[in-house]
Amino acid sequence: MNITIDILVIGAGGAGCRAAIAAADCGTSVLLASKKPLGESGATSYPVAEMAGYNAGDVSIPMDVQMHYNDIIEAGQGMADEELAAVVASRAPETIRQLEEWGVKFEHENEGYYVFRSCFSHYPRTHVIKGHGEPVVRAMKDQIHARPNITVMDDVTIMGLYVRDGCCVGACGLAGREMVYINSKAVILASGGCGQAFERNMNPSDVTGGGYSMAYHAGADLVNMEFMQIGMGFSWPVVNIFNGYIWETKPRLSDREGKDIFEEVLPQNLTPDQVMHEHRKHFPFSSSDDSKYLEVAVQTAVKNGRGTQRGGIRADFSHITDEYVNSLKDDCGIHHMWPIARDYLRSRGVDLLLDQVEVACYAHAINGGVRINTKGMSSIQGLYAAGECAGGPHGADRLGGNMMVTCQVFGEIAGTSAAEYALRTQHAEHVEHLRDPHMEEMKALLHRKLDCMGMLNRLRKAAQDNLLVARTEDGLTQVLNVAGELEGEMVHADTCQEIYPENIDLYHMLTTVRIMARCALERRESRGSHHRADHPFKDERFNKPVTIRKNG
Repeated sequence: MNITIDILVIGAGGAGCRAAIAAADCGTSVLLASKKPLGESGATSYPVAEMAGYNAGDVSIPMDVQMHYNDIIEAGQGMADEELAAVVASRAPETIRQLEEWGVKFEHENEGYYVFRSCFSHYPRTHVIKGHGEPVVRAMKDQIHARPNITVMDDVTIMGLYVRDGCCVGACGLAGREMVYINSKAVILASGGCGQAFERNMNPSDVTGGGYSMAYHAGADLVNMEFMQIGMGFSWPVVNIFNGYIWETKPRLSDREGKDIFEEVLPQNLTPDQVMHEHRKHFPFSSSDDSKYLEVAVQTAVKNGRGTQRGGIRADFSHITDEYVNSLKDDCGIHHMWPIARDYLRSRGVDLLLDQVEVACYAHAINGGVRINTKGMSSIQGLYAAGECAGGPHGADRLGGNMMVTCQVFGEIAGTSAAEYALRTQHAEHVEHLRDPHMEEMKALLHRKLDCMGMLNRLRKAAQDNLLVARTEDGLTQVLNVAGELEGEMVHADTCQEIYPENIDLYHMLTTVRIMARCALERRESRGSHHRADHPFKDERFNKPVTIRKNG
């Protein structure tokens, strides 16, 4: 199958949908390609939380937008691109107005927006959308259907990108089990992160690192790939984000034998309650404060075989009555947010006050990605990126609610910029006729007989044990060794005529995990979400982003 289009958007989550709308509004033809049906694709609408945080300053409050920028930079710890951070902060407020026009409801209180102080922020500016990001994607889905110049194709797995004379000119993939060659003037990568490469993750099944892998093999720069949000989550009987403010309730955490998991982990003069009190400030793990001992304790207990039969840690909330919550000092939004979290979990069949629950460490979202400029373009002409695929707007730590808004800001920018580029560019030679050695390898991979699930489980085990908290040189080397073994098995596997699309996702995850491990090895310090147990302190010799490229 051959398709000729102005703009190819890969991924139909929050960033991809916004990019498609913006490109279409510039008068270009757009193909929105995703693995799943529109509205079910990507992490934005994946139901793992009672609400979505949406970070945006208030232009009516003096310096509020500037303080949003300041918080991004401070959380980034020298790793966030200052120009890109400024774009996010300055354009965030207008995205709320746009989403409201499209029907997205933001929570209100006292005739204004309800906002709270979220992860790594100094001031309350995080707006609340009940239902996580599903209302955002639903609204954009309606907008996409209203634009006849957007064609939506689901059940599409893109294998790789074609580059000619330094310009991206299209892609190749599978539509079902049929090869599809897409000739485009520009390509926008919006396929999300790589959560599925970890045993425990809060991502849907289509988030498999394809954008990073394709950009890397095309020769684009990637940046900050060692920085990944690692979050505590409920692991049983429901999977759900454990938002930071809940730690202020100080649940009791114990291993399979009922033993306190903090024993032999905490430094002298530091208590579990103090660790949890510190963690009320942010959902994700950070090596920057004492809250880090919570994830270290959980991960250490599980890795050492002290987890439950389900691989989690027991959490006891039985003492957390409404009276108890109301007695707590509220500097993290718990008085307002606890009832939302409690009632949401009850709607999913879990009563925290009565039921046994378990928690565990989860891979959540990668802070880095394809290095972009203020136009959303990568280091390759005609190749753009937005959302979790893109690197630069975030750094070592990322503000809560900033990924959702960055998807909207840079989704629109990438779509508009790609359309402007396409309108002044001619179509290149049909990509089907281009000979690319890597693409030929990918096509051959489709016909390899692999124990795909078994191989993926080995990759996930290595990543879960060694690429979350407490990274070490030995552990990261083990990740690379496992990845090397798996690649060797791929190359030497038997071939046949049948096509195995799942091989492509495995390859993309394998490539992305290797990139992350290589960058984590290079950063011999602890900074934000990157924690080296063998280099536990920040080292200013590493005070610049790690950029990686193929053969670079």
